[in-house]
Parts: sequence; structure tokens; C-alpha cells
Amino acid sequence: MLKTYETRTFALEALDGLSETQIAEHLKLYAGYVKNTNALLEHLEPSEATRRIGFEYNGMRLHEYYFSQFEKSEGSKEALKQAISLQYGYFEGWQKQATATAMLRGIGWVLLVQDELNGNLLTIWVSDHELGQLGGQKVLFALDVWEHAYTVDYKPTERAKYLEAFWKNLNWQQVEERYIA
Repeated sequence: MLKTYETRTFALEALDGLSETQIAEHLKLYAGYVKNTNALLEHLEPSEATRRIGFEYNGMRLHEYYFSQFEKSEGSKEALKQAISLQYGYFEGWQKQATATAMLRGIGWVLLVQDELNGNLLTIWVSDHELGQLGGQKVLFALDVWEHAYTVDYKPTERAKYLEAFWKNLNWQQVEERYIA
């Protein structure tokens, strides 16, 4: 029998530019992904439900990466920043690329993943939750650019303002802790 997934809680303090209401609504959406993942796992025989597991499961997991990046963390690891600087020229260059990717039209995610075989760091766009995922790659950074991530606080046309708030509140140490040098 498969274990069920639990809705995680996140130790989030007040975020600059992202209201408690925005975060509360976003967390409700995340809870729905957990609930739907568990429901689909009860019916794993070949069916239309089988096709939905990637969407619901990845929606659950990507939101866990996303919200945990706002939690406070101790430490000052810089290994990932150094690796990004080596690969992208400088950290801010990668950050600009991630932001530019996030400004592309459409809904989805911007992820920084680490290739499990050669260690390359890849910035990718994932549509929905399951379209564009690179098989077996470790997710280090997750930026939600679905409108539900910001439309309580910002208009749909104000994605750039949301991205500014996201970067201000991002706790890079949480991302660093996912990196394997």
C-alpha cells in the first residue's frame, strides 16, 4: 500500500510585497494538489486518472520547493552561487536569465535543476507542472509564475512587480541546501 502525502506547513514570516492573504490563498491551492495526489494514488490502474498524477504530484512538490524558499535558514553556504557563477559568468547573470524566463508569456515554472550525471545547472521552463520537466534532475530552485502566485497582490499584467517581491523574499540558503557540489 502506498503512503499518503501530508500537506506541509511552512515557517513563513511576513513577506515584503506578498501579503498574508496572497500566501494563504496560494497555500490552499497547494493543499489541493496534495489532496488530489492522494486521491489519484488510490486509483493507479490504467485510466485517465493515471495521466493526471504528473500534474497533481508535481504541483504538490514544486509548491513545496517554492514555499520552503521563503523559510528562514541558518548558514552561509555559497557553493551553489559559485557554481552558477562559473557556469553563467556571474550569479546576477543567472538571476537576470531566470527573471527573463519568468517574464515569458504563459503560465508555468522557472526551475534551476542540477543534472544528476554531470552536475550541469540548467534553467528550464516547465509548463503546467509536468510539461518540460527533465527526467531525474534535482530541483534546486522553483519560481512559480502561474497567476495564482501573485494576483491577490498584483494585476495579471504586473508579473514584474511580483518577481521583484519574490527575489526580495527568497532565502537563498534554502536553495543552497538542495545543492550537491
